[in-house]
Amino acid sequence: MRTLPDKNSSNVDELLMLMPDKVKGALATCIETINNIRWKSVEFIIPDIPEPSHRPRLCGHRVYVPGAAKHQRFFQKKVLPKLNGLFIDTPCKITIDVYCQTPKSYTKTQKVLAEMKLLRPWFNIGDVDNFAKTVMDSMMPNEKRHNVGILEDDSLVIGLNINKYYSMDPRYEVRIEYMGKIPDSVKGFLRL
Repeated sequence: MRTLPDKNSSNVDELLMLMPDKVKGALATCIETINNIRWKSVEFIIPDIPEPSHRPRLCGHRVYVPGAAKHQRFFQKKVLPKLNGLFIDTPCKITIDVYCQTPKSYTKTQKVLAEMKLLRPWFNIGDVDNFAKTVMDSMMPNEKRHNVGILEDDSLVIGLNINKYYSMDPRYEVRIEYMGKIPDSVKGFLRL
């Protein structure tokens, strides 16, 4: 497999050549501070049958996503109490493993292969981005449901990895890695 050249590295080299030594020193301090920000992580299971998010609908002057309220209520009732007041307001990376219901038509051999993650859903199951939207929407605060959620805004997500599998126990497994406290000295650089 061919690896693409790292264009950003050549851009950094070019920018550093134009930068005065005094600014380079401040930059080095900033880089060190950013690299020392601790990352935390949390993992949880949403024990719900995975369902891809539907397309938004227009009703009068209001836009809504069919089924979103149901998923958020389920999250609030079954998952949120186990997260001990978690609220993420810093950049984060999310991994979502979607475990769709194993088809009833599968043979015992196919079921074993599915549980081993060797047979994976890919046809007529749903797009990975729509499964991710279901999870993301359920984690977001919503004023109609008393602003309860664990993620301040989905624009904080800087990385998203989604996998689809089959299981006899359908569910979502979610792992979130998020930055701890961001020092005030670098907030300006990060445009926060």
